[in-house]
Amino acid sequence: MANFDHFDTELDKVLKAAERGMKKAVIKFEADTKLLTHVDTGTLRRSWTHKTQTDKDGNIIGAVGSNVEYAPYEDAYHPNISQALDDNIDSYMQTVSKEIEKAIGGDSNG
Repeated sequence: MANFDHFDTELDKVLKAAERGMKKAVIKFEADTKLLTHVDTGTLRRSWTHKTQTDKDGNIIGAVGSNVEYAPYEDAYHPNISQALDDNIDSYMQTVSKEIEKAIGGDSNG
């Protein structure tokens, strides 16, 4: 049983690290989106928010969004959220990976 306890402890470390990494990644995604958002009044830029959660199946989900009605239309004419994701997806994924590598004692510089 001790081996399973150790496994559970290590798995818990990895999951917590993945959650930390996802949170860091979506914060950066939100910031990148705000930088790319076209500004007239600033309402859309201020409206971007992020959220992370773990669903009942253990999937770690990160999201960036806006409650401003015209956000999708603005993105179509002045890409912001789509461009932020397209330009930086590898960086966001590396952010999550580095947190996991740190948790398991791997090299977090790569």
